[in-house]
Amino acid sequence: LQVSRLTVGEFSDSERLQDFERGLLNGLCQVQMHEFVLICFRGVKDDTDTLFNCIGNVSTIRLVGLGLKEISQVPVWSKVRQLECKKCSFEDVPALKLSLFKELRVLRITKNKKLKNFKQKFEGLSNLEVIDLSENSLTFSSCCSRQFQNCPNLKHLNLSFNSNIGLTGDFASVKNLLYLDLQHTTLVGPGSYPVFLSLQRLIYLDISHTKTEVKSQCTFCGLNSL
Repeated sequence: LQVSRLTVGEFSDSERLQDFERGLLNGLCQVQMHEFVLICFRGVKDDTDTLFNCIGNVSTIRLVGLGLKEISQVPVWSKVRQLECKKCSFEDVPALKLSLFKELRVLRITKNKKLKNFKQKFEGLSNLEVIDLSENSLTFSSCCSRQFQNCPNLKHLNLSFNSNIGLTGDFASVKNLLYLDLQHTTLVGPGSYPVFLSLQRLIYLDISHTKTEVKSQCTFCGLNSL
């Protein structure tokens, strides 16, 4: 069986499906599909390590409104290129497990108000081009090289509509960024000293509504492509 998109669940969380059993998706091992959407399942457990077993070869996976607190075990042969986790219940960005998706090109973790910490780091995602972590409650300092190790092709980074982020000017591991969106997130660093010096390829920067006060004449030094 070959399908373009398979959606499992409910389109409204008013009557969420209650149970997610281990092995529930095993039947999908015989299905070839481009996109898989799992939406509004109330009972997905954190130890459901079979979640990706039969959908690891899917190009696009969307997990919406699951209440998921951790990422399930990732198969070593995963072919996932786009992954979205929307309205889940992560408290820390699950960067370690997500770094096992070696073919990943687009990652979106959005609208998760419990997501406050960014202690783990992404590493070795050489194909990753887009990360969207907007509309969460993230608070962390020393953005952004420490969080993104060996991600040389990262072009788009969206950290808008979060809580507090400190910029130290260390963008060495993401120096190829073209798009950086920080709007509606309180920033520490910009305006006092040149934190964007290494982002010479950046063509889009949004620091509106970030409580940034420009005090230094060299606030935007290095942004030669804007």
